Amino acid sequence: MTTSLPIGDTASRILPTTILDINYAFAKTAMLVSAVQLQLFTHLADGASTPVELARRVQCNPQHLERLLRGLQAQGLVESVGDAYRLTPISERFLVAGKPSYLGGDTLAMLDYIPAWLQLTGTLRTETPYRDLGNPLTAEEFFAPRVRDLFPLIYPLATRAVERLSSDLQAMKSLSVLDVGAGSAPWSAAFAKRYPGAQITALDLPQVVEQGQQQVAELGLSAQYTWITGDMENVTLAPQSYNVVIVGHICRFIGESRSRELLKRLAQSLQPAGLLLLADAFYSDDRTGPPPSITLDLSMLVNTAQGGIWSCREVSTWLSEGALYQQVERLDVAGPFPVLVARKAEENTCVEL
Repeated sequence: MTTSLPIGDTASRILPTTILDINYAFAKTAMLVSAVQLQLFTHLADGASTPVELARRVQCNPQHLERLLRGLQAQGLVESVGDAYRLTPISERFLVAGKPSYLGGDTLAMLDYIPAWLQLTGTLRTETPYRDLGNPLTAEEFFAPRVRDLFPLIYPLATRAVERLSSDLQAMKSLSVLDVGAGSAPWSAAFAKRYPGAQITALDLPQVVEQGQQQVAELGLSAQYTWITGDMENVTLAPQSYNVVIVGHICRFIGESRSRELLKRLAQSLQPAGLLLLADAFYSDDRTGPPPSITLDLSMLVNTAQGGIWSCREVSTWLSEGALYQQVERLDVAGPFPVLVARKAEENTCVEL
């Protein structure tokens, strides 16, 4: 038997660089996870340090630590100055513990997400996900330790959305907001900060509510909040009690059927001419992108029983069925994460803001 060798084509060489980069993409995540666990960026916030100095502080072998620092430098997260290393602007902003913009908690969440992704083949073959984050019991256990880590990711998007809606909100005599699946309350906190007279009702599962209450207290907003503990799909809500209802990053976990039913129930709690804000990741109409939505759709495959990603047009159709809402508008506040704003009435139109 003879073995064929790869054929060299000098006229048109096809290199495996892309495949090799994909194969080792996990290494970048591992480097960042290790650096966050060791609090390297937080230590470097005190100033440039040599590997020996850093190793003493984090109790590591200096030579081994320098290997990691070189890896972080290759990713643009630290830079060398002589024999020392210092932060770059991106790590100084997002990876120093204690800063409001700190994203290290989200980095550590990858330790829980990666095992699910590694079961993708099994999920494809058996149609059984690694877990079901659309199940309230599973969701409560999973998200309670993590919702506060999501706050710095979502709050900037929420503040932009609230600013874009200022003319509608200022026209309301009083602002009564229902935040469904509130988590650490990044969406409603943006309303509370912008409108000190706004009264917020935040709904979530018991352990998650505890985290949300802590977050809101640290922001000095507790007086504006009333908290409800319970399952958002079963809790009883007073009819026509709110002029704004927020559904933030919920629908992709519970799937189309449950989302449609939830949106119908929430419409009953919304006052005439009130606004429903639905924030999530969305596909383009042809479902070929954007890349983060494709990734999240696969994440929902392994992490939920019914979840997924839809296009703005598809979700707008849900909102318009049964004459629930007259108008559905799209606010583009950041990348693939627009906000759909539906006004309670009859006719449906889709407008690009």
